[in-house]
Amino acid sequence: MGRSGDTIPHVIRSIFPQLENAGILSVFANRQFIIALCTCGVSYPLSLYRNIYKLSRASGLALIGMLIIVISILIEGPHVTPDLKGDPQKRFTIMQPGVVQAIGVISFAFVCHHNSLLIYGSMQTPTLDRFAKVTHISTFISLVACCTLAISAFVVFTDKTMGNILNNFSKVMTLRA
Repeated sequence: MGRSGDTIPHVIRSIFPQLENAGILSVFANRQFIIALCTCGVSYPLSLYRNIYKLSRASGLALIGMLIIVISILIEGPHVTPDLKGDPQKRFTIMQPGVVQAIGVISFAFVCHHNSLLIYGSMQTPTLDRFAKVTHISTFISLVACCTLAISAFVVFTDKTMGNILNNFSKVMTLRA
């Protein structure tokens, strides 16, 4: 839920810039409140299903959200002001401080083995061939999305790349979009 706490308050503030001065409604711009709200109102109810097949609509919505973010960064990234862009000399350097942490994040993104039995059990007609097909297709989609986002953002922001790519964009850019 850390991602929702890092992203949603920024989006809400860009849509409603006066929200921070709106009394009780300013709580929707608060990171801790958004994390608690998303945990209690979204993650917890979704985690109560015994059969993960029922999560297919939520997964589809998450996939659409991911595509919107990747496409937005591909389109808007090159248009950021020069002060937000990183050093162009560092575009194609890989070995820098922080590379070990990046490898950990990337490998965590592909760790889904603990869900394998749940996914297999939720298939309408579970066979090893169908499971292999689902696993390969979903891993490939994840790989393409992660690499597209990472490479396109790093080419623009290089040494100024933040953990949440959306934080690299200025508030003016966010308001324009």
